[in-house]
Amino acid sequence: MTSLLLLTTLLVSLSCTRAAVITGACERDAQCGIGTCCAVSLWLRGLRMCTPMGGEGDECHPYSHKVPFYGKRQHHTCPCVPQLACTRYPGSKYRCTSDFKNIDF
Repeated sequence: MTSLLLLTTLLVSLSCTRAAVITGACERDAQCGIGTCCAVSLWLRGLRMCTPMGGEGDECHPYSHKVPFYGKRQHHTCPCVPQLACTRYPGSKYRCTSDFKNIDF
């Protein structure tokens, strides 16, 4: 009887435990859908997640422009969408923009 009570308590406690299910986890761009890339998570460094391509005003990395990239990305941002460029702004920030007059070559 005690064994049955202990087993029941164990099964109930296992079914009530909290867990996180991470959707969109990836290793490479090919595992993500159109308009996304496999970028390093901001919250968990060892985790990569399918992330949307950079839109107007989003942060970007100037040397990250190829999609799909066949290696593992080292940045938390994806390249800009094709009609935007990764432009340097004051304060050494890079952002996706369509304003090609401000591009710092």
